[in-house]
Amino acid sequence: MIIRVLLTGTTLVLLALVASVGAAGASAPEGIPISELEKLRAYAGAAQIGGRSYAVDGGRLYAGVNGAWAPLQAPQGVIVNAVAVDRSDSEAVFVGAANMLSVYVSRNGGKGWQGFSVEPDSIGGVTAMAFDAFNRLLYVGTVSDGVYRLRDIGAGPGQGLVASGHLQLEEPVLEIAVDSTGAGLAFVRTAEKLYRADAYGLRWLVVHDLPGAPTAVTVADSSPPRVYAGTAGGGVLVSGDGAAWRAVNQGLDNAGDGKLIVSDVVVDPAQPEVLYAATGGSELGEVQGLSAKVAMSTDGGGQWESLAELEKARAAELLPAPGQSGLVYVLTTASRTPLAVGMEPSTETLVSERLPERGLRGPGLLAWILAGHASAALVILGVSEIRGGGRRRVGPAYGIRSAQAG
Repeated sequence: MIIRVLLTGTTLVLLALVASVGAAGASAPEGIPISELEKLRAYAGAAQIGGRSYAVDGGRLYAGVNGAWAPLQAPQGVIVNAVAVDRSDSEAVFVGAANMLSVYVSRNGGKGWQGFSVEPDSIGGVTAMAFDAFNRLLYVGTVSDGVYRLRDIGAGPGQGLVASGHLQLEEPVLEIAVDSTGAGLAFVRTAEKLYRADAYGLRWLVVHDLPGAPTAVTVADSSPPRVYAGTAGGGVLVSGDGAAWRAVNQGLDNAGDGKLIVSDVVVDPAQPEVLYAATGGSELGEVQGLSAKVAMSTDGGGQWESLAELEKARAAELLPAPGQSGLVYVLTTASRTPLAVGMEPSTETLVSERLPERGLRGPGLLAWILAGHASAALVILGVSEIRGGGRRRVGPAYGIRSAQAG
């Protein structure tokens, strides 16, 4: 009788453990590929391979690791429009609101937020952001109030973001790029002009003599750092300080009247020598390109090679996959859904508390180990029962005489 009770109990424990593991696996949420986002408006790639990248899709904030993306809880009442990541710690993320001139910082991957009102008396929203991790400076671009310079003084009580500078502009800020090496490079782009920071953003100067309107700006955290600008007519330019520029168009094809239109140029945040450029040619004096190609450089712009040619729409923005050379996502003039070009995208799953890694980890692994021991015990007890010839014994301590079955 005791053996049967043990056999039954062991079987129930085994079934319960397996069922709990199966239920946990079935209920564990998984990330989606970035190609399932439909209205992507802002992107901030992690500087570390395996770090967290962030994207804004339809006013919502998403986090992505190793190709899998999941929504994060944004600050209450905020329609997210801009995002920046701390290059030294991808768990630290900054977001800007579309419906107010306010920014928010989270230092734990979006689990909690601390807010800061950039300008309480002004209307509008935040359009672009970039964070200098070395000097702890956050640059915030707006629709109608220029660029604000905020200093990050820490995460303790009474600390956070402090206003420390302002560049008044008459047109919306489209893009901001900074370095995090300590050089203090910072650039602001509008539809007509490119500005460079002086004295770590306390003053700003207009960049003159570009061979066309600025269409893109990005900074590589190389040693020394470099800034790249895309132009409508002169292709891609590079500079060490933003004052003197030279063209780096070897391998980029001209078309139409020979002017090289660059709609975007970006640096892989985890590999400062890897660049991507979206190009097109002008015709009959038009600024917008008629043909569209995506090219890659693995030597800082020294030589470019073609990755893809777009047939139905021009490239509007490029989103590099951090650390995955040859993989870049394209937003086109016809769609804000990321389109992968180059190498095949990774199918790894996001590893975080919100999106557990596939396979056996933590409690699941322990459950299977216990289940294994339980099954072994089941086999041993079954064998003992068979060898005993079906005998059932009840000890004399129970005050009942022993009985022979059969």
